[in-house]
Amino acid sequence: MTSSSTAKYKVMLVAYKDIEPRVKNIITKHSVCNIKDKNVFDRLLQKQTNYQGSGRNFNLNDRIGIYLGWFKDKISEKLEEGYILDIIEVHKSYGNTREELLKALDIEYGDDILVLDIQEL
Repeated sequence: MTSSSTAKYKVMLVAYKDIEPRVKNIITKHSVCNIKDKNVFDRLLQKQTNYQGSGRNFNLNDRIGIYLGWFKDKISEKLEEGYILDIIEVHKSYGNTREELLKALDIEYGDDILVLDIQEL
């Protein structure tokens, strides 16, 4: 995590269930990782735990490994409750519009869409 002025990405963990495809497409537009069930999550964790990147070689797979570490407990909890989860990554050049949209959907759809966490990298 970095200060807001030096952050390159805003990363959001979103859980959802029982939503129409149109709304799902809005939520997942900038998704870098989709977690549908515990088996998928376990495979992702095994695959991503040894991120090696640094400097110029630090790529999306490396960042996903970090995000899974950040959100591991929340992901496990919401999978048990029947949610599908997406990790959304938005470059800072997009501003806060994506975050504001997801928060508005969270309010509008109640327990069917939850913005669980927001971090900056």
